[in-house]
Amino acid sequence: MAKIVLYGYPKKITRQELIQSAAFFCDHLLTKRLSKNVKVVIRLKNNLYKTTKCFGLCTYTDDDVRSDRHREFEIEMDSDFGRVFMLRTLAHELVHVKQYARGQLIEMNGPYQRWNGVMFSENKVSYKELPWEKEALRLEKELYELWKQHRDR
Repeated sequence: MAKIVLYGYPKKITRQELIQSAAFFCDHLLTKRLSKNVKVVIRLKNNLYKTTKCFGLCTYTDDDVRSDRHREFEIEMDSDFGRVFMLRTLAHELVHVKQYARGQLIEMNGPYQRWNGVMFSENKVSYKELPWEKEALRLEKELYELWKQHRDR
């Protein structure tokens, strides 16, 4: 299981549910072997959306230049989100963790990123048309529905 660390206090969901859902999402996105080696720090911030115009941000924090497969990550989310929106945003950002950890998504210089071997410029392709965002948007819904079914048992 991935190591999940949470800083901050959500206003409309319990810390326990947030940590449990993060672990659940990681279990569904990552292989058992990979999951054991991944650490995710979740930082809840006041007014994140107002200051960045982003619902969530995912960055890798390990800087091993020999590898494009990262293992340490930080997710930032606004602490004011409602329960459903926070869970879906968390699922979305954890999809990016999967993409970085598996080497599917690689940060390049400037606005360039490589997705499964193909270069993209975020300046030339709209956010919703970027393939890694398409995958994250699709999987966030699926993961949230799985989480709801899991919680209802």
